[in-house]
Amino acid sequence: MSAPRNEQKYFMLKLIHSGRTLTEAKAMMYAVATGLHPEYTKSGDIKDLASLEGGLHRIAMTKKVARIETMKKFFKPRTDFKSTKEESLSAFVLGWKAGLPLSWKRTGNLIRRGKENKPKPGSSKGKVGTTKVRGVKSVVTDFKRLIDALSLLQRQGRTSGKSNLKSIRDVAKGIKTGATFSKKG
Repeated sequence: MSAPRNEQKYFMLKLIHSGRTLTEAKAMMYAVATGLHPEYTKSGDIKDLASLEGGLHRIAMTKKVARIETMKKFFKPRTDFKSTKEESLSAFVLGWKAGLPLSWKRTGNLIRRGKENKPKPGSSKGKVGTTKVRGVKSVVTDFKRLIDALSLLQRQGRTSGKSNLKSIRDVAKGIKTGATFSKKG
Protein backbone atom coordinates (compact mmCIF):
# COMPACT_ATOMS: atom_id res chain seq x y z
CA MET A 1 0.00 0.00 0.00
CA SER A 2 1.31 3.40 -0.93
CA ALA A 3 1.95 6.21 1.50
CA PRO A 4 -0.34 9.24 1.72
CA ARG A 5 0.65 12.07 -0.65
CA ASN A 6 1.75 14.39 2.18
CA GLU A 7 4.15 11.69 3.44
CA GLN A 8 5.55 11.19 -0.07
CA LYS A 9 6.08 14.94 -0.47
CA TYR A 10 7.79 15.11 2.92
CA PHE A 11 10.17 12.30 1.92
CA MET A 12 11.03 13.98 -1.38
CA LEU A 13 11.67 17.43 0.04
CA LYS A 14 13.61 16.16 3.07
CA LEU A 15 15.80 13.93 0.87
CA ILE A 16 16.51 16.66 -1.67
CA HIS A 17 17.44 19.19 1.02
CA SER A 18 19.69 16.68 2.80
CA GLY A 19 21.63 15.93 -0.40
CA ARG A 20 20.98 12.19 -0.15
CA THR A 21 18.86 12.03 -3.31
CA LEU A 22 21.80 12.19 -5.66
CA THR A 23 23.74 9.32 -4.10
CA GLU A 24 21.40 6.78 -2.58
CA ALA A 25 19.28 4.56 -4.79
CA LYS A 26 16.45 4.15 -2.29
CA ALA A 27 16.26 7.90 -1.73
CA MET A 28 16.10 8.37 -5.50
CA MET A 29 13.28 5.86 -5.72
CA TYR A 30 11.24 7.83 -3.19
CA ALA A 31 11.93 11.12 -4.95
CA VAL A 32 11.29 9.84 -8.50
CA ALA A 33 8.13 8.00 -7.44
CA THR A 34 6.84 11.25 -5.96
CA GLY A 35 7.99 13.32 -8.94
CA LEU A 36 6.15 11.05 -11.38
CA HIS A 37 2.81 11.77 -9.72
CA PRO A 38 0.34 13.60 -12.03
CA GLU A 39 0.64 16.62 -9.72
CA TYR A 40 4.17 17.20 -11.08
CA THR A 41 4.30 15.35 -14.43
CA LYS A 42 2.23 15.83 -17.58
CA SER A 43 -0.14 12.94 -18.25
CA GLY A 44 1.30 12.54 -21.76
CA ASP A 45 4.81 12.09 -20.35
CA ILE A 46 3.57 9.49 -17.87
CA LYS A 47 1.75 7.67 -20.70
CA ASP A 48 4.86 7.71 -22.92
CA LEU A 49 7.04 6.42 -20.09
CA ALA A 50 4.49 3.70 -19.26
CA SER A 51 4.37 2.73 -22.98
CA LEU A 52 8.13 2.37 -23.16
CA GLU A 53 8.29 0.45 -19.89
CA GLY A 54 5.40 -1.78 -20.95
CA GLY A 55 6.91 -2.51 -24.36
CA LEU A 56 10.32 -3.37 -22.99
CA HIS A 57 8.73 -5.44 -20.25
CA ARG A 58 6.71 -7.45 -22.76
CA ILE A 59 9.69 -7.97 -25.09
CA ALA A 60 11.84 -9.19 -22.23
CA MET A 61 9.11 -11.48 -20.91
CA THR A 62 8.20 -13.08 -24.26
CA LYS A 63 9.17 -16.76 -24.25
CA LYS A 64 7.85 -17.85 -27.63
CA VAL A 65 8.72 -16.18 -30.91
CA ALA A 66 5.87 -13.80 -31.74
CA ARG A 67 4.87 -12.44 -35.11
CA ILE A 68 6.39 -9.01 -35.66
CA GLU A 69 3.04 -7.45 -36.66
CA THR A 70 1.61 -8.23 -33.22
CA MET A 71 4.54 -6.56 -31.43
CA LYS A 72 3.11 -3.08 -31.97
CA LYS A 73 0.61 -3.83 -29.23
CA PHE A 74 3.57 -4.24 -26.88
CA PHE A 75 4.10 -0.49 -26.76
CA LYS A 76 0.88 0.30 -24.98
CA PRO A 77 0.97 1.48 -21.37
CA ARG A 78 0.91 -1.34 -18.89
CA THR A 79 -1.84 -1.53 -16.28
CA ASP A 80 -0.69 -4.56 -14.27
CA PHE A 81 1.91 -2.86 -12.06
CA LYS A 82 3.24 -4.62 -8.93
CA SER A 83 2.79 -1.40 -6.98
CA THR A 84 1.56 2.10 -7.80
CA LYS A 85 2.20 3.40 -11.31
CA GLU A 86 4.60 6.04 -9.93
CA GLU A 87 6.67 3.53 -7.96
CA SER A 88 6.78 1.05 -10.85
CA LEU A 89 7.83 3.68 -13.40
CA SER A 90 10.49 5.09 -11.08
CA ALA A 91 11.86 1.55 -10.62
CA PHE A 92 12.05 1.28 -14.42
CA VAL A 93 13.76 4.67 -14.80
CA LEU A 94 16.32 3.94 -12.09
CA GLY A 95 16.87 0.24 -12.80
CA TRP A 96 15.63 -0.59 -9.30
CA LYS A 97 15.91 -4.32 -8.62
CA ALA A 98 14.78 -4.39 -4.97
CA GLY A 99 11.21 -5.19 -4.10
CA LEU A 100 8.08 -3.16 -4.65
CA PRO A 101 5.99 -1.63 -3.16
CA LEU A 102 8.29 0.74 -1.31
CA SER A 103 8.07 0.99 2.44
CA TRP A 104 7.24 4.59 3.29
CA LYS A 105 8.19 4.12 6.94
CA ARG A 106 10.51 6.92 8.05
CA THR A 107 14.15 5.92 8.60
CA GLY A 108 17.48 7.71 9.07
CA ASN A 109 17.33 11.47 8.64
CA LEU A 110 13.64 11.30 7.71
CA ILE A 111 12.73 10.73 11.35
CA ARG A 112 11.79 14.02 12.96
CA ARG A 113 13.38 14.83 16.28
CA GLY A 114 11.05 16.20 18.88
CA LYS A 115 7.32 16.69 18.69
CA GLU A 116 5.70 15.66 15.41
CA ASN A 117 4.31 18.50 13.28
CA LYS A 118 0.76 18.31 12.01
CA PRO A 119 0.43 18.01 8.20
CA LYS A 120 0.01 21.36 6.43
CA PRO A 121 -1.86 20.94 3.15
CA GLY A 122 -0.21 22.90 0.36
CA SER A 123 3.10 23.36 2.20
CA SER A 124 5.06 21.80 -0.69
CA LYS A 125 3.53 24.15 -3.27
CA GLY A 126 6.24 26.05 -5.12
CA LYS A 127 9.02 23.84 -3.73
CA VAL A 128 8.83 21.10 -6.34
CA GLY A 129 8.94 21.98 -10.03
CA THR A 130 7.49 20.11 -12.98
CA THR A 131 9.02 16.71 -13.76
CA LYS A 132 10.48 16.62 -17.27
CA VAL A 133 10.55 13.34 -19.18
CA ARG A 134 12.94 13.51 -22.13
CA GLY A 135 13.48 11.20 -25.10
CA VAL A 136 10.78 8.64 -24.35
CA LYS A 137 8.47 9.57 -27.23
CA SER A 138 11.31 9.29 -29.78
CA VAL A 139 12.43 5.91 -28.39
CA VAL A 140 8.90 4.50 -28.68
CA THR A 141 8.64 5.90 -32.23
CA ASP A 142 12.02 4.38 -33.15
CA PHE A 143 10.94 1.00 -31.76
CA LYS A 144 7.77 1.08 -33.81
CA ARG A 145 9.82 1.92 -36.93
CA LEU A 146 12.19 -0.96 -36.14
CA ILE A 147 9.24 -3.32 -35.85
CA ASP A 148 7.86 -2.04 -39.19
CA ALA A 149 11.23 -2.54 -40.89
CA LEU A 150 11.62 -6.06 -39.48
CA SER A 151 8.06 -6.85 -40.50
CA LEU A 152 8.80 -5.74 -44.08
CA LEU A 153 11.97 -7.84 -44.17
CA GLN A 154 10.05 -10.82 -42.85
CA ARG A 155 7.33 -10.44 -45.49
CA GLN A 156 10.04 -10.33 -48.16
CA GLY A 157 11.42 -13.57 -46.74
CA ARG A 158 14.83 -12.18 -45.78
CA THR A 159 14.76 -12.98 -42.08
CA SER A 160 13.44 -15.64 -39.76
CA GLY A 161 11.12 -14.85 -36.88
CA LYS A 162 13.75 -15.84 -34.34
CA SER A 163 16.29 -13.28 -35.58
CA ASN A 164 13.62 -10.55 -35.59
CA LEU A 165 12.89 -11.04 -31.91
CA LYS A 166 16.61 -11.25 -31.11
CA SER A 167 17.21 -7.95 -32.95
CA ILE A 168 14.50 -6.21 -30.98
CA ARG A 169 15.77 -7.63 -27.68
CA ASP A 170 19.30 -6.47 -28.49
CA VAL A 171 18.02 -2.94 -29.13
CA ALA A 172 15.93 -3.05 -25.94
CA LYS A 173 19.00 -3.96 -23.87
CA GLY A 174 20.80 -0.89 -25.20
CA ILE A 175 18.28 1.60 -23.81
CA LYS A 176 19.59 3.58 -20.85
CA THR A 177 17.25 5.15 -18.33
CA GLY A 178 18.12 7.55 -15.57
CA ALA A 179 17.00 10.46 -13.47
CA THR A 180 18.64 13.67 -12.26
CA PHE A 181 17.47 16.28 -9.81
CA SER A 182 17.99 19.99 -9.41
CA LYS A 183 16.99 22.13 -6.48
CA LYS A 184 14.45 24.79 -7.22
CA GLY A 185 15.36 28.28 -6.07
